[in-house]
Amino acid sequence: MRKTVTGIVVIAFVIMVFTGALFAAQDKPAAGMYFRLVTHGGDDPFWAVVQRGAFDAAAQLGAEVDIDLAGGDLALQLRRFEEAVALQPDGIALVINDDTAWDQPVADALAAGIPVIGMNNDDTQGSLGNVRLAYVGQNEIRAGYMVGRRLFEEAVALGRDLTDAHVAMSVEVPGAAYGVQRSAGVKQAMEAFGITSYEIIDAGGLEMTTVESRQTSYLLGRPDTDFLIGLGGITTDRITSSLKAAGFGPDEILAGGFDTTPSTLAGIREGFITATIDQQQYLQGYFAVYMLYLYNAFSLMPTIDTGGFLIDSVEMIERIEELSPLMVR
Repeated sequence: MRKTVTGIVVIAFVIMVFTGALFAAQDKPAAGMYFRLVTHGGDDPFWAVVQRGAFDAAAQLGAEVDIDLAGGDLALQLRRFEEAVALQPDGIALVINDDTAWDQPVADALAAGIPVIGMNNDDTQGSLGNVRLAYVGQNEIRAGYMVGRRLFEEAVALGRDLTDAHVAMSVEVPGAAYGVQRSAGVKQAMEAFGITSYEIIDAGGLEMTTVESRQTSYLLGRPDTDFLIGLGGITTDRITSSLKAAGFGPDEILAGGFDTTPSTLAGIREGFITATIDQQQYLQGYFAVYMLYLYNAFSLMPTIDTGGFLIDSVEMIERIEELSPLMVR
């Protein structure tokens, strides 16, 4: 973990020094450049932070940037990507949330001279599976392993027998790359603790009331569930309300997941959620714009790991709560 944090700090420092020197000579070095972020995201707090990061970077560089939010609709996202390519921007940052759907579109865009990088989600095989130039985001498998291991360690500390433990993993879009990779990491952690029973819950998309209803129904039907893991930000956001609606109290089912929405942080405070992964999505929007600028200006194309940091205490969430109104955390 320390090596990862140090690497991110060094990358950030290099970019700051490098671009600082450029700003000294030219206040807006990317003036006239236009970038597009094409995402599967929705109109929710997570993507508001990504958008803020992209807009802040664009303002510093003097570039223009737009973000497309497809609301989990892959067909719509594909259309938005086609529209973005037709505008011939100076670069596109794309959420690669499917291992096959994006192969040809990305290859065609690159052939047309439009730089494309992955952001937030990547092909499960990385650069071997998709020809995108680089990726900015977290290592999803490692992040899944981290949150799974933290929950299973908590169970052991509480003296629980994991022999017949059952793990439920809830995902907004079954089959999406982020869920596949994160669940793979959780399964690796399960193997380390000898847990074999698990099920993936189809949470029904990005609408919160639907997600909560489906998670609650699952818990009512499987009250023997020992662990509930949200594989996405919305499923994790709805964990506490789902557990309450199903009649469970704190620590009866050990739960965790991804991202740091206000409801997820409240769940940690109340004891319903043991841990969540902070992927620092502000950096995903911010660095996506910088990466595309650096490629246009100097043919530089770094791959940046934005983290996948474990948040598992009230003390750790206090700083996030301070920054959340500013839409940077």
